[in-house]
Amino acid sequence: MNDVVALIDLYSSRGLDLLTKDRPLASTTFLARYAFIDFALSNFSNSGIDNIGVLVKDHPNSINKHIYNPNVYLSNPKTGFLSLFINEKGNINPVFNTDLNNIKENDYFLYDSKVKYIVITDPSFIKKADYRPIIEEHKKSGRLASVLYAHTDDGGEFPHAKKLVIDNLGDVQKIYEDNREKESDVLLNTLIIDKSFLVELLKLSNTISVIYSLHDLIAYCISFVSKIHAIKYDGYVRHVSSLQSYFKWSMEFINNPELIADLLSDPEWSFYTTTHNSRPVLYGPNSKVTSSIVANGTTINGVVKNSIISRDVTIEEGAVVENCILFTHSVVKSGVHLKNVICDKRVTFKSKSEVEGTEDNPLYFPRGVNV
Repeated sequence: MNDVVALIDLYSSRGLDLLTKDRPLASTTFLARYAFIDFALSNFSNSGIDNIGVLVKDHPNSINKHIYNPNVYLSNPKTGFLSLFINEKGNINPVFNTDLNNIKENDYFLYDSKVKYIVITDPSFIKKADYRPIIEEHKKSGRLASVLYAHTDDGGEFPHAKKLVIDNLGDVQKIYEDNREKESDVLLNTLIIDKSFLVELLKLSNTISVIYSLHDLIAYCISFVSKIHAIKYDGYVRHVSSLQSYFKWSMEFINNPELIADLLSDPEWSFYTTTHNSRPVLYGPNSKVTSSIVANGTTINGVVKNSIISRDVTIEEGAVVENCILFTHSVVKSGVHLKNVICDKRVTFKSKSEVEGTEDNPLYFPRGVNV
């Protein structure tokens, strides 16, 4: 799809409390071996889109470290590109560090005469999306811009997502916020827009507000400029918008093997990620592991239940890890029992025997601490 450029908007993702203090959500570990940005990048790659920009708000080194090799995600890196878009003026004055201003600072892709459509998405929405039929529906709508939405009967699953009012013609009448509604149409923070219209809107934003975000401009557009079409997405989707939702949706994969098979084991829809040269997992003679996801390089001599264990973790004999998410190079010493815990990289549990949170409020331990 040489006439499409895809943008991954890191401005529209919410933080995950202390977990994203030193990294954006996009490069945060998910399911032991992936990062959230992998799902967005892989969806574009599998859809035949090889021109991809990442609108970076902060922590560019973390993003660059994860996607340093574009060959992982691009089918043809000679003709396509995977680039980090950074707003240098916004770094000097954070009030101007918006996704719209970032696009303006990195607008070279808009000068390509072959490009006709721009797709912009938010990596905090986990989904398996083929953009080819979505772009075709946008073309058939006759509208200059379209947004992706999902219908839900449980608005509590999307507490921080915006909702839509859609008319009988399939156009958006209003975007609003309301967490009280159970049944609603949820905005998935994905925009499909004609390049010519995006250029027009970028110019228009200069006359309205220089600190407008893309979502601000879309809301303005609906009210004063043009109709925006709504395209329904019917597949699996989850919104990771807090530490609690990160824990909840991670645990959902463990308890739903059919979901893992559908999302992660589809031979026709691979999710790509940066790989590491780690050895296989070593299981000791007295280890016991059930209902868990374990990444390479880990050594397990203790008990692991219903947990997600990243690379190069050590769990000693006599240790118990239950309902936990452990990041790389963590160590659980003998005699320690962890339950409902999220720990960042290089955390060592050695002194306190019982460390327990709850499913609704898991305990979080920052990078490098001793417990």
